[in-house]
Amino acid sequence: MASAPAGAESLNFNLRATVPVSCFVRHTAAGAGPSAGAAVALGQINEFCNAPGGYEVVVSYAPGTLRGAVLSVGNEQVVLNGSGQAVLSRAQGPRIRERALTALPGAGGFDTDRIDFRIQPL
Repeated sequence: MASAPAGAESLNFNLRATVPVSCFVRHTAAGAGPSAGAAVALGQINEFCNAPGGYEVVVSYAPGTLRGAVLSVGNEQVVLNGSGQAVLSRAQGPRIRERALTALPGAGGFDTDRIDFRIQPL
């Protein structure tokens, strides 16, 4: 029969960690320029988000511009209606990805010089 040395104690620890939600999106112009057909390559979108419920990437632009333009990121696309904001893509869980960004101009062409992206956890 084995016994513990005199004075020996058994210790138990409960460890709990909280990981904060962290999300970012970055546009890089690498690869930007003319592409096949009327579409224009606008570079890459880099996304990172550890939100368990997923996230969406939102594009903002000057209201009243880009009506009918089609933005594509990877295999997702959105037709812009001139409102100044649109959801470009959604992910169902945490992701890290890099995807090509292209645009097909609408009837008014590219009538703004500013497009911004943001990422928001769901």
